[in-house]
Amino acid sequence: MEGVLLSVREIEEYFFCPLLFYYKNYLGIDTQEGFWAYLGKRAQEEAEEEIRKRFEILGKEVELRSDRLGVVGKVDFIVGRGREIMPLEVKFSGRLRPWWKYSISLYAMLLEDSIGRPVKSGVVLVTRGMRFIEVRVGDSERRFVLGAIEKCRRIMEGETPRAYRSRSCENCDFKNRCLEI
Repeated sequence: MEGVLLSVREIEEYFFCPLLFYYKNYLGIDTQEGFWAYLGKRAQEEAEEEIRKRFEILGKEVELRSDRLGVVGKVDFIVGRGREIMPLEVKFSGRLRPWWKYSISLYAMLLEDSIGRPVKSGVVLVTRGMRFIEVRVGDSERRFVLGAIEKCRRIMEGETPRAYRSRSCENCDFKNRCLEI
């Protein structure tokens, strides 16, 4: 599994729920891209004007890859503000979800490896209210992301993650199959 590239989307699913990652990536149970993906794409298109008011857009839907991390992903935007370069993700929501903090941190780490200089923050734009939330990418966020990548690799080798219940279970494609329910 060492040479297999994980996608940011897969790791984001792990952040959301390790069992979701297990079902899709180890057991191979797939889901169709749903309504939330459609809404997200529309939100991204509608948000571009607001993004331009605050940042210089350096790239849109940019694929980032890090062989060091073994991860690839397509970030919604790469933006600049002064001398700072950051990833920006658009989310159809009214608030920052905990797992988005770590996925934007992962995009910052990928961007860092791509440009060869430190990226200290990323931005999540939640579209309800058009709020730009800057996420600091420090040592603790980096350690958490690196640990998650390692756990994803162990799951892909057959380790079963612990099941737990959360409010997010209500929106999960696997809620009727989950080991916990």
